[in-house]
Amino acid sequence: MKVIWNQEPGGASVLALGTFDGVHRGHQALLDAGKKYARERGILLRACSFDRHPLEVLKPEAAPKLLTTLPEKTALMERYGADELQLLHFTREMADMEPQAFLDMLREMADLKAVVAGWNYSFGRGGKGGAEQLHEDGEKYGYDVLIVPPVKTEDGEIISSTAIRNLLQQGCIRKASAMMGHPYELHGTVTNGKHMGHRIGVPTANVDPGAQKQLPAFGVYPCRMITEAGECPAAVNIGIQPTMPSGKVTVEAHVLNGEPELYGQEVTLIPGDRIRPEKKFASVEALTEQIRKDQETVREWYSRIAADA
Repeated sequence: MKVIWNQEPGGASVLALGTFDGVHRGHQALLDAGKKYARERGILLRACSFDRHPLEVLKPEAAPKLLTTLPEKTALMERYGADELQLLHFTREMADMEPQAFLDMLREMADLKAVVAGWNYSFGRGGKGGAEQLHEDGEKYGYDVLIVPPVKTEDGEIISSTAIRNLLQQGCIRKASAMMGHPYELHGTVTNGKHMGHRIGVPTANVDPGAQKQLPAFGVYPCRMITEAGECPAAVNIGIQPTMPSGKVTVEAHVLNGEPELYGQEVTLIPGDRIRPEKKFASVEALTEQIRKDQETVREWYSRIAADA
């Protein structure tokens, strides 16, 4: 899939608008609508987003961590039908654009045949622009406007990036993944740690998913770990290791099958629901005993998901 930075113009296109953090089921409905329109007319579907979360510029202290990093978002956009992904450099100047100026910019970027947006999409200074202004602009300049209604869970909850983030912060991976429509994953390079796990007979791989990635609640998780050699079960601790602190938040994966050499490799962790929250143990011996119990729990979990596959 072609990735376009800033305002490179394109040909006849359907433009899908959104932040697309998580590329969840609501986003997928939007992309499906745009893909259907584009395929029927033999034109491209271009997803238009930003190179960062807008709050990183507007209100940095309130900016959320990302459900999907840019590489993850790009891969998911391609999976769900976008032909191109346009990433606008979000700045204070862009945030201060009046809604009409923002729409003028979009029309300059493509031979616009249609715009697809979610029911709550807003744009321009103070988020003053919305569906009504999109429809007015489309009527004036001759492009169709498709507004996609909210997608809800079976319980009637609207699927959103915020709702998914809240579930992750509770350690509820299964429900978060169901809202996303694909597994929540952690991708990263195995880095060199302090080798604390080796000292107690439980060697771990430190996985760095990036500072912007939304991590789940601190605690221990059963995981499928995808490496260059294949897939294996892993017990993963996310947190600050209060019993043997390292001074920072880490993602430590203990592979249950052997001790593969993973340093420098790109790996993927696909977690299940949290087994237990992180806690400080009275001694290293007590921690080690709990880790053995966690290992058994992970083995049982992995056996169940393997049987269901």
